[in-house]
This record gives sequence, C-alpha cells and structure tokens, in this order.
Amino acid sequence: MRTGTGVGILGLVTITAYGSWFYGFGVLIGPIQDDVGWSTSTLGATFAAAQVIAGLGAFVAGRLLDRFGAVGPFGVQAVLGAGPLLAATWADNVVVFAVLYAIGGGVTGATGFYHVTTVAAARLHPAEPAKAIARLTLIGAFCSPILIPLTAFVTDNHGWRVGARMLALLALGGALAGVALKRQSSSIEHGASAKPITALREALRSPVVRRMFAAYIVGGIAFSTVLVYQVPIMTHAGLSLGLAGTLAGFRGLCQILGRVGLTRSLNRWGSGPLLLVAYSLSGGGVLLLLSGSVAAAVAFAVVAGAGFGAMSPLQAIHSRERFAAADLGLLMGMQGAVVGLAGGIGPLLGGAMRDATGSWTWVVVAAAAALALAALQMREVQTGV
Repeated sequence: MRTGTGVGILGLVTITAYGSWFYGFGVLIGPIQDDVGWSTSTLGATFAAAQVIAGLGAFVAGRLLDRFGAVGPFGVQAVLGAGPLLAATWADNVVVFAVLYAIGGGVTGATGFYHVTTVAAARLHPAEPAKAIARLTLIGAFCSPILIPLTAFVTDNHGWRVGARMLALLALGGALAGVALKRQSSSIEHGASAKPITALREALRSPVVRRMFAAYIVGGIAFSTVLVYQVPIMTHAGLSLGLAGTLAGFRGLCQILGRVGLTRSLNRWGSGPLLLVAYSLSGGGVLLLLSGSVAAAVAFAVVAGAGFGAMSPLQAIHSRERFAAADLGLLMGMQGAVVGLAGGIGPLLGGAMRDATGSWTWVVVAAAAALALAALQMREVQTGV
C-alpha cells in the first residue's frame, strides 16, 4: 500500500474516531436533556469517564501499535469502541447509557485519536515524519466541519438516538478501514522494548518532558471543555442549535488555518515556540464567547479554530522529537493518557459549574485561563525555568 494512501486511511480513522463521540457528544447534550431530562453534570460526567478510559487505554493502544501495527488498536476499536457506542443509543436508563457510552467513547479515544494515528503516520513516512503528521492532521481538521453540522442536522430531523447511531456506525467504518493497514506502522525496524514500564520511567526522568506534560495537562482541560460545551454555550446565548452546530463546524474548519504551511513554520521557529503561540491564540479566541453575539461566535470560530488546529500536530511533533523511536507508540500513549485524563476534568468541572451558577460565563473564563497557563508552561520549557 502506498504511503499516501496509508496516511489518507489514518485520516479517515481520525475523523470518525473524534467525530463519533468527542465532537458529536457536544451536539447531542442539549437534545438528550430535552428528551429524557438527564442533567448537564451527569452527561459531563459521562464524557469525563470516557476521557479517563481513553487515557488509561492509551498505554495499551500504543503498545498494540508497537507490537502488531495498525490492526492491533483499530481491531479493538471496531469491537469494543463502536459496539458499546451503538448499544448505548437504545438505553433508557441513565446509568446504562453512561456506562455503555463511556466504554465505547473511551475505547474509541484510546485507539483512534492522534496519539495513535500520528505515530502510525510517522512510521509510514520515516523520511519525513513531521510532514506526514502535518498531512494527517490537515485531513483530521475536516472532522468538525463535516460531523458537527451533520450530527446537528440528523438530530434536528430524526432525534438524538438516530444521530448517535450514525456516529457509532461511522466509527465502525473508520476502524475497519484502519484494520486494512494490517501490520504496517509497527515498531519493526527498532523493535519495541521488552520492558515497557522501564521505557515509561526513562521518559519521565526528563525535566523537559515533565514541563511539557504540565502544559499539555492544562491545555487538555481547556480544549475538551470548549469542544464539549461550545454548542450549548452558543445556544444558551440565543443561537439556534442549527446555527451553533454550523459555527462549531466552522470552528473545526478553521483548524486548517493552524495547519496549512506548518512544515515551513516548523523549519523556521520549531515546535516549542509555535505551541506557545497556539495556546495563547486559543485562549484569546475562547474569551470571545463571552460576548454572546453571532459576530463574536464567528470570530471565536476563526481565532480559537486556528489555535486549536495547531495544537494537535505541534504537540505530537514536539513529543516525537523527545521520545525514543522504538517505543514511540507506548510513549505517545502515555501522552494520550495524560491529556485524556486531564481532559476528563474539564467537562466534569464545567458541567458542575454550569449547574451551580446557571451560566456558562465562568466555564468560558476558566477554559481561557487554563490555556493561558499552558502558554506560560511552554514559555518555561523554552527558557529552561
């Protein structure tokens, strides 16, 4: 299979994995509440539980990639990710729904997110790994502009259960496409370490890696909070669900702005300084949601979209430059775990904050503050403070 085709397949896996629950769930929250009356905090806790499972499972998915290639994580995703997501759409009991959705979303996140697909792309294109990652994330940027408005349209016309079923089936299709890569992208050349725990400890001994993770943690908290609640934040301000979904999709489309020309920018400035700018730009864009106007929402989509769009590839490239090649899947899985577990905190706190205050204002402010702190951490990485 040609390298370009392989990266394209990984792009499809990425789009369907992220879209099936990470982006799609934010569209479903309001309609689910209107239909069955489950609270924001309960649904936020469901998303947070999925994030935790995704984080813990990232280690396993990375190790499967190192040992067996793409068939390992994507095979698991097809069965234990898409299956529970689909089953959850028939649940009438909130506990049954939460358990199934958390398992399905968590496994899908563990096996299909960027910490897996960027490693696979880099291994398919060993001569120019940064270019392969940039190309993959450019494809992945089409996830939001396609799936958020599509989910909103289907949900508006057929209800949230049909919308959720569509997303689960898309996740299944993406995973099966990824399985077609078979053993490609395993750590054949270097050979995966026989002692994965030792490899993890070696990486964490580096002060640079620890500071880097500190930035990723607070950035992940903000990112997941905004991605989950961007649609209800805008609808609460007076926008219709269809318009809010369209603007959220447009924000995803604007992620392309942060990825076009990325290889050239990396050659000039490096991944660290660019990450600092991405965090700062994202924080400023999130604050625009405080206005509540359509114009501010459009500006949020452009500014935060560009910042968020740059964050994913830059974090992957920045980490790849600091991790051992033989255990790159495992170590990127560790990064996925850190970001996933941190990301689970944001929606949980955001939902509780919204329920306690009746307003999204403090949720927006907290997310922007977390992104500012991430920028500060990256500055310390650059200066060695």
